Amino acid sequence: MKSDLIKLGLIGLIAVLLQLLIFRHLSYQAIEPDIVLLVLMWVIITQNRTKALLFAATTGLLTDFFLDLWGLNLLAKTLTTFIVYPLLIQFKESRLIFTQVFLLLFVISLLHNLFFLLSAYFTRVYHAELVFFQILVGSSLLTAIIGSIIYLLREN
Repeated sequence: MKSDLIKLGLIGLIAVLLQLLIFRHLSYQAIEPDIVLLVLMWVIITQNRTKALLFAATTGLLTDFFLDLWGLNLLAKTLTTFIVYPLLIQFKESRLIFTQVFLLLFVISLLHNLFFLLSAYFTRVYHAELVFFQILVGSSLLTAIIGSIIYLLREN
């Protein structure tokens, strides 16, 4: 039990560090992929709901800590996990084709980015109004593309 939690903690830390050190620098204007969200989707499929929610909260808080956003990623990732957990568990045993994976990841990423941008808008912590649709659609699309490529590579 403890080794599972330690392993998940290390995976979360590695995902946050990859996001901060590599994928933030591969952005175009405000569009960047969310690798932590992709790892979170994997955790949702492989772990129970409590562990997935704790993973979402921890990685969201770590991301907020490093980016000085305090609570935006924590709220967005936790709400997304809470809402999409039942949906992803239904697809756990089925073998999805590329288009289904892409659309599923796009919708989940769109939902996550919507939560993030709405909470940023209401708290006025992050000036996202200027690039709302760029982040909402562009980042969701890029996250879905990278997640779909990872899915293809995982299958082969």
